[in-house]
Amino acid sequence: MRQTLPYLKAFGLLIAAYLLFAVGSYLVPQASVERHVVKTIERGDLASDQPRAFLPRLQCRMDNFTDALILNQAYTLQAKGLIDGIMLVPRLSCGRLPFEELRVAAGVDSAANNSTSIYARYWHGNTFLARYLLFFWDYPTIRLFLYIISSLLMLWCGVLLWRRGGWQLPVAIGVGLLCSYVFVMQFSLQLSMVLFIALGGMIVVAKRRTMPTTMVFFVIGSLTAFFDLLTAPILTLGLPLLVMLTLNPEEKLACSFRNVFFSSLLWLVGYGVTWVSKWTLATLFSPENIWEDGFRNLLNRSGVVDEYGRWDALMANLDLLPWAFVVIALLIVVTLACRHFNKQGWSQALPLLVVALIPWMWYLFAANHSYLHNWFTFRAQAVSIAAILLALMKFVNWEIFYNKHNGKKDCCTSSVL
Repeated sequence: MRQTLPYLKAFGLLIAAYLLFAVGSYLVPQASVERHVVKTIERGDLASDQPRAFLPRLQCRMDNFTDALILNQAYTLQAKGLIDGIMLVPRLSCGRLPFEELRVAAGVDSAANNSTSIYARYWHGNTFLARYLLFFWDYPTIRLFLYIISSLLMLWCGVLLWRRGGWQLPVAIGVGLLCSYVFVMQFSLQLSMVLFIALGGMIVVAKRRTMPTTMVFFVIGSLTAFFDLLTAPILTLGLPLLVMLTLNPEEKLACSFRNVFFSSLLWLVGYGVTWVSKWTLATLFSPENIWEDGFRNLLNRSGVVDEYGRWDALMANLDLLPWAFVVIALLIVVTLACRHFNKQGWSQALPLLVVALIPWMWYLFAANHSYLHNWFTFRAQAVSIAAILLALMKFVNWEIFYNKHNGKKDCCTSSVL
């Protein structure tokens, strides 16, 4: 009981913070939200469903579909009372695409059959955040704001990781994020939330001079459940785990595996109980049975049908990785390992390879969701790529590599002089 008490206190404080955040969002002046949503529509930034950004590839699909839904919810939140508003998260629905329904909700277009739909099985922290941001800006400006903040966070995180552990860790994570087309995530209300939480988690873990407690991962898991809509939640677990294993290596292999297991378990507990708490609160304090809806969708998203199975879900996500880029990065590290082999690297490489498996285990569990939405769920494999690169780097004897490089440099300098 003594061991669980801190987690119960943390959970209570987190739920209280989420409710206060939601109430504050509900109380944001509606006039400002309406003005900026109308301005967004007039600027045409959401005039299509899922356009490609930067490159004409499926991986670069912008999720205007969900972002328009989020803006619809932010606009419509006050259509119900305070409790029903923050528990049920209403939106206008008329049987059209979300960006078209947003136009109807804002009064720009009209529709014969309008109704209010609810989407209550998620906390929708991104919708509450959107209302705060819509008080100041329209959606195109919010996108720019998300890009600037995420870029600064990535810069801060990269510099911090470099100072704490050298260049290998930030380079491996950077390659993983590039393979997940992170630059698309930076411009999306839907996709950017897991990126912010993952970056923040890595910074918190990196700033700790001792092994981070499982409480850190419990809080990260809970925040993920509050803000994310099942995009790539494993990013918020896997990337901080890589930082923990690299900056605080254990001498004994069993200790490393234990730290990975318990950190992952507490992340999962924080994620799960936060999500289930929303079903419980919404069922208790609204006329809807959200427990039934949530549990039914959990079974649906983790199930399979005749058209595809769990292996198909895994392959659908693997297919979207930029394999040419991945293979080149792996070949570079493998070549260095062959030339400067470190036979002592197994003890640090094996826990990293276990972390690399986590996204693929997620796809096998959430097969239905991972197959149907592979164009954004594939991004969790940034963890796998970074983990495999880091594991291979453990087999490079960097001391010999640096000495050989410096020796060549000295010889060249002497000959010139």
